[in-house]
Amino acid sequence: MYNFSVPANLKAWIDLICRAGVTFQYTAEGPVGLLKDKQLDIIITTGGVPLKSPVDFVSDYLKQVFGFIGIEQINIIAADQMNVDAEASFNKALDQIQTRIAA
Repeated sequence: MYNFSVPANLKAWIDLICRAGVTFQYTAEGPVGLLKDKQLDIIITTGGVPLKSPVDFVSDYLKQVFGFIGIEQINIIAADQMNVDAEASFNKALDQIQTRIAA
């Protein structure tokens, strides 16, 4: 998270991968994502903002973007509040990653 949103280079990458006819298509019922049956793990780091707080604008935004292109199995791994307690944040994220690997 960078100033309550995603960094500019991540936004630019999102703009490159969200392509009509490639990763989604327009239908009479609206846009449909073309990247079905995919899983995505997203690691989100923050300095002080806790994920799932009222000022976490990143998690839902990224879920929306990737859902739009058809990826519905999205797992958020939180490495949040690194400036509060970096070691605890890192260990929490590492535990989440190890749980995903074991699944």
